[in-house]
Amino acid sequence: MKKILSLIVASLFSSTIAFAEAQISIGASMSQSVFAAEGTEDNYDYLGTSKTTVKEYGAFSHAFPSVFVEVGNGNIGIGVNYVPSTISTPENINHQVQGGQSSADTKVSADFTDLTTLYAIAKLPVWGMFVKAGIQSVDIDIKESGDVGTYNNTDTDGIMISIGTELELSDGLGLRAEITGYEFDDVDANNGKSAGTADANVVKVQEMIGASATISLVKNF
Repeated sequence: MKKILSLIVASLFSSTIAFAEAQISIGASMSQSVFAAEGTEDNYDYLGTSKTTVKEYGAFSHAFPSVFVEVGNGNIGIGVNYVPSTISTPENINHQVQGGQSSADTKVSADFTDLTTLYAIAKLPVWGMFVKAGIQSVDIDIKESGDVGTYNNTDTDGIMISIGTELELSDGLGLRAEITGYEFDDVDANNGKSAGTADANVVKVQEMIGASATISLVKNF
């Protein structure tokens, strides 16, 4: 799916730059989002045999700003959206067994940073509506406390699709409202010890999805 979207974006970019009168738009947005995923944590004892497995499905909400720039011909175009702030998950608390003995509770959370989206946008001929589809990339900083070692940071890619409407104001300004859906690739992380080794903690996050409602102020040139 991401390869197909990349080809679509590349094709639209090639078509867009062929127009002499390209329209450039810049804007700022505020989104209220909800994200959900299924997490599995395998905790291994001092022999490296699987001691406990915890599987949970969780969701959280988060509001974040973003900025974007688009270039097109007024009907189709491409854009880049960047989230300058951090999207943080709630802490997950788990009781650990290390070295054959019970240890203090550990707390694990994740910060999603530098969420960047490359997308294609097409405007529809009714009610100022538009649709967008694109690919995303985000860095994941795993934060932990307790006697579990240090988790490796990672990143993931995803896809997005949205539908919205734009109200034209004066002086090239516009006000957009849109709804977006997200889907991200699965992520694996560990505390520096791979599955099946002594005192290893291995975390897998699957089925990461999200949705957001966004309001944007855009300036068209």
